[in-house]
Amino acid sequence: MKTLLFLFFYCFTVFQLFSQTAVNLNAKKPNVIILYFDDMGYGDMGANGETGLTIPKDSKYLDWKKPSLTPNLDSFAEQSVRFTNGHSSDGVCSPSRYSLITGHYSWRTSLKKGVTGGYSPTFMGKNRFTVAHLFKKHGYKTAMVGKSHMGMTFYDVKGKPYSQKSGSYATAMEEGFVDFSRSVDNSPISTGFDYWFGTPASLDMPPYAWLESKKNKVNVLYKGGVIKNNKVDFSQAQFAKNSDFEVIKKNDGVHARAGAKDPTFAFEDYLQIQSQKVRDLFAVYEKEKVPFMIYIPMPAPHSPHAIQKKFEGETGYEYGDYVVQTDYYAGEIIKALGDVNDPNSLASNTVIFITSDNGPEIGAFNKSKRLNHDANGPWAGIKRDNYEGGTRVPFMVRWPGVAKPSVTNHPCWQGDFLGTMADFFNYELEKNEAPDVESFLPILKGKKMPRKRRAGFIEHSSGGQFAFVEYSGEWKLIDGTGGGGNATTADADNNKVLKEGEIGGAPRQLFNLKRDPGERDNLLVDDPNNPNDNNDPSKKSIEMAAKLYNSLNKIRGDKMWGVDIKQ
Repeated sequence: MKTLLFLFFYCFTVFQLFSQTAVNLNAKKPNVIILYFDDMGYGDMGANGETGLTIPKDSKYLDWKKPSLTPNLDSFAEQSVRFTNGHSSDGVCSPSRYSLITGHYSWRTSLKKGVTGGYSPTFMGKNRFTVAHLFKKHGYKTAMVGKSHMGMTFYDVKGKPYSQKSGSYATAMEEGFVDFSRSVDNSPISTGFDYWFGTPASLDMPPYAWLESKKNKVNVLYKGGVIKNNKVDFSQAQFAKNSDFEVIKKNDGVHARAGAKDPTFAFEDYLQIQSQKVRDLFAVYEKEKVPFMIYIPMPAPHSPHAIQKKFEGETGYEYGDYVVQTDYYAGEIIKALGDVNDPNSLASNTVIFITSDNGPEIGAFNKSKRLNHDANGPWAGIKRDNYEGGTRVPFMVRWPGVAKPSVTNHPCWQGDFLGTMADFFNYELEKNEAPDVESFLPILKGKKMPRKRRAGFIEHSSGGQFAFVEYSGEWKLIDGTGGGGNATTADADNNKVLKEGEIGGAPRQLFNLKRDPGERDNLLVDDPNNPNDNNDPSKKSIEMAAKLYNSLNKIRGDKMWGVDIKQ
């Protein structure tokens, strides 16, 4: 009996020692996760304000007594520093993603407006410094799992780079423009990531298939990830051939563009497959005891709203159900790290940055509005605009041992996370590595920002319109007469009455966001502070507009669309 007890305690002790040393617990090199949503509006996250939607009493994943679509994100918010004034760099996908990982505004590249497509060439220079490079310099393993949408190089059957202009989405494969058996270049592994598993662009843009890197090559996969008995199976994956693919028609059950598709690629299963791949990486890195950085760009809740059956009916409408599904799989990733209060867990030494690439899409916003769900929150504007609702998005950082849970109105943008981590590492960024960032590490530590600050930051629209917010977040100037993205967009009361206007047109728009966060009063048109009371701007407003315009031009240069910076 004594022998058995001894063996039991010996094995238990060894297990404890192993479990305590099987993860990276070096606080000087915390693991880092960037969880990036697609089209999730500020108001979609319950922590930013309760939804007015009536939640069905038979909901499986939501509590009908708690008006929120995002229970997992809400719980995460309670453990985090939640920013109520955190922004994407742009009102649409591609530029925001580029800016997030480079600390570079996207208009400094060839992409002055709009987004790339599934087959588009990359607009990122070969020598561009990224957040992945920053972590690799400090001994990290780096990975990306999910949607890229910054362009890459596919090849045709003759081995020449394919240009999307050569053919339509639907005819790219059958007319011989794309050869899916050839490896792909200029992918995320060309930008500092050791590993990538994901898709080229948004979930409504072909090709519809998983791609994966192996060493220095990226290949299109057939059966890249399939669900079997509610479990993800990666074992069937093989390099694709054109004969493996089918061509789906536009709106073929998923509201996606026509084009090439792996028949086993299930839109509704994307998030489950993505979350499983991330959790598998956790296990690998945990075993290797190495610090890691994983960038996880989800394609949701962007359309198509491809909903698994178990999430159908959760909210009473399609977009709401998809937000719930998105929240669920984000929660699965977070929970896989373990208990943040357990000092031996991955969670205890992992920084998690959660945010979204822009505000809510028009269709999602309209459907939500009819059911009293305010997807853009209290702001004017939606996706594509550089009114606040286009770029002010969910924005949270959980950093055990460094950042105490709190709420801050500190104005910043997503590239600042790169600057924050560089600051933590005491890494001095070179002039051209990430010129547009500023560290918010003091905010995370509960301290004041230094006196020496940048003048402010830029909010950019899908149409190429610039807006400049000065560093305190009080004053904002829009260089144009509308939101710069949508033909009509929502005001702060969710009425679609704001017009597109003219980019670079006059009168520009000046707002005091401290007094007028809903951007209701353009102080260059109707200034309530003008003592003459004749709807003209006051002297202070004219002077402030000139000051902000000067600061904007110092950053963007002497060109309307912004000056390029050499790679």
